[in-house]
Amino acid sequence: MVLQGSDHATVDIDLAVAADAENTEPLMKGLAPFHPRLRKLAFIPDFPWDARCISGAQVNIESDAGDIDLLRVYPGVDSFEGLMARSIRRVIFGEPVQVASIPDLVAMKTEAGRPKDKIHLLELESLAHLEPPFDK
Repeated sequence: MVLQGSDHATVDIDLAVAADAENTEPLMKGLAPFHPRLRKLAFIPDFPWDARCISGAQVNIESDAGDIDLLRVYPGVDSFEGLMARSIRRVIFGEPVQVASIPDLVAMKTEAGRPKDKIHLLELESLAHLEPPFDK
């Protein structure tokens, strides 16, 4: 939401991840420098970081870079491919990233239906009528 112009900052980052198996190894290697740990098992000091750790539909990780939620299922959205096709390119610290479109964020927040999502929906619906924010 922040990369779409929202003032609502959360304490984690949500990453949509393609469910195909060939994506697992690059994802493992990309996260490894940040010392990832499964959030629910972070208290176990030597818990092995392997492909089984990121095989679920939603995986919650603690890392040196902060909390990361890996999402392989996107309630309210048709598919990873659809999510990517409708995404918007932003630049963060000089690096291009794809960010979920406002309509897709609205669909996912609507499907989640949590109290905090209902508040976020009001802002997202307002942001949908504005010009896209400049790259950050």
